[in-house]
Amino acid sequence: MDLNIENNINHISNNSFSKELKNTLNKECIFSIDRFEGNFAVCENKITNEMVNIEKTLLPKNCKEGDIIKFINGVYILDNNATNNEQEEIKNIVNNLFKKNK
Repeated sequence: MDLNIENNINHISNNSFSKELKNTLNKECIFSIDRFEGNFAVCENKITNEMVNIEKTLLPKNCKEGDIIKFINGVYILDNNATNNEQEEIKNIVNNLFKKNK
């Protein structure tokens, strides 16, 4: 057993799990808050469409349903521009639906 800390750190940082974990934490993910249930926000991953539960305590305090949040470097950040763009897009879709039905 190698008890040299530097050798162990180098070994850990070179293994594939460690690299995958670093890549995952550094990857930017985009979520839409669908709803809140208890202590969790139920969110849709905008890239994979997968639904995930995120603890409310990890989100910015002023988040609400429909907001777009980004996970960047281990932190959730509210993206006001993306939220406004998505709300405008939904509004346009609804307006176009009503125009077609007239």
